[in-house]
Amino acid sequence: MKIRMMIASMLLMALIYACGTGSAGVQEQQIENEMMAEHDRIMPKMGELNDLYKDMRQYLFLDTTMTMDTRERLSMVTVNLKESEEEMMNWMNGISDLAQKKTTMKSEELIKYLTEQKNEIKRIGDFTDKSITEAKTALAQRKK
Repeated sequence: MKIRMMIASMLLMALIYACGTGSAGVQEQQIENEMMAEHDRIMPKMGELNDLYKDMRQYLFLDTTMTMDTRERLSMVTVNLKESEEEMMNWMNGISDLAQKKTTMKSEELIKYLTEQKNEIKRIGDFTDKSITEAKTALAQRKK
């Protein structure tokens, strides 16, 4: 009976060891989950971003009565919409090799990388939200 308990204990220890460093692995997963949650929050907004971009371009093209200052401000809003989309696509292309990085990077390096990527996608999300809000405000204020 003692031998079985000893074998079971050794197997359990081997399993724990095989799973890697527990807290580092948990930390990596937590950061990745937070990063992907932000991605998943922003991704559905890409269609709205494109629609607003088209609406803003049409607004700028068709409204010949706006002042030059207004046109410049609205042009910047339009540019921000496009940049938001491009930044999201660039981020997704850059993160596409995450599975490989997980196997080649040391835990500390991976945690640093994931934290940087989480911060970057958060920045992109904030920029996207701001761009959408500015475009909606501009379109709501246009002359009817």
